[in-house]
Amino acid sequence: MDLVKVEEILFTAAVITYLVSSGLYIWYLISRSQLALKIGTMLLVLGLASQTIALILRWVSSGHAPMANLYESLSLFGWGIVLFFLIAQRFYPVQAAGALVVPTAFLISSIAGVFYKGPEPLVPALQSYWLWIHVTIAMLSYGLFALSFGAGFFYIIQEYLLKKNYKNVLYTFLILFSVLGLVLGFWAGSWWAEPAKIMDPVTQTVSKEYSSSDFLKIFGGGIAGLLIGTVLGFAAGKGASKPGFAKRLPSLDVLDEVSYRGIAFGFPLLTIGIITGAVWADQAWGRWWGWDPKETWSLITWLFYGAYLHTRLTMGWRGRHSAILAVIGLVMVLITYLGVNLFLSGLHSYTPAG
Repeated sequence: MDLVKVEEILFTAAVITYLVSSGLYIWYLISRSQLALKIGTMLLVLGLASQTIALILRWVSSGHAPMANLYESLSLFGWGIVLFFLIAQRFYPVQAAGALVVPTAFLISSIAGVFYKGPEPLVPALQSYWLWIHVTIAMLSYGLFALSFGAGFFYIIQEYLLKKNYKNVLYTFLILFSVLGLVLGFWAGSWWAEPAKIMDPVTQTVSKEYSSSDFLKIFGGGIAGLLIGTVLGFAAGKGASKPGFAKRLPSLDVLDEVSYRGIAFGFPLLTIGIITGAVWADQAWGRWWGWDPKETWSLITWLFYGAYLHTRLTMGWRGRHSAILAVIGLVMVLITYLGVNLFLSGLHSYTPAG
């Protein structure tokens, strides 16, 4: 059996364990079953180990860091979320947040599987040691932001529960799941669509030409995702908006601390990621910065998280305000990471991160 086949099997095993672990963490949140938590954590560790070996095998079989296409970078993104959640769970009582964080890792890893392809040679602009430095740092920062998102979301829920504002619990779940469903639906529709891709040989800019049928597929995917997200959000919100559910979540102080720590550690990594990307851009294209769509959105995301830290450290923002920013932050990350690649043209149209 060759390395590529073994890698594919290990990656599939990791996705399956993340799926089962997601169900166990959700059951733990509902029932507080310690057995479900122990088995879910054990499976999460096994899945992380399996995915780690799969990434290493991809590196060996391809001859370059596994970060050159959407499959590889999404796999690394999901891997980072699991890694940082397990670390956070080791030091903070945030097991209940796994009911949201672990399914997020599963979803991202399973989306990676949709884009699975065998090892391929690197395009000229990616043939640099800066590839693994830049993309690894960017993906690790995204993993920390995803952890911060999960803690921030449950902070909002916990605060409403403690105030017995059960309607807002339902509305919060509805809004979150509807927005995520819409975003993922648009993504699914864009994957279904097949726009023509044109590479400018001089500027190396990739442009996409969408037909009317492509737009219909994207719009249809968004509507379907919105409907599914709304149904799931309503079901989750109804289940969570009950007296006594607050006892199943970590305290507000713990959730606030974890959400802040995720951004406090993720922001420097994002900064280094942007700097290394600029150095790489200078080597590949002869300029440090060119206001490419991916570069522009990376800067917007960096400014957003910088504003989060500024308001917290200098203006004393804590609690719900910071939690809302942490939740919005992940939407910014998804736009930067997926939205730009799928919908906008630019030098980064073939690169996985930025």
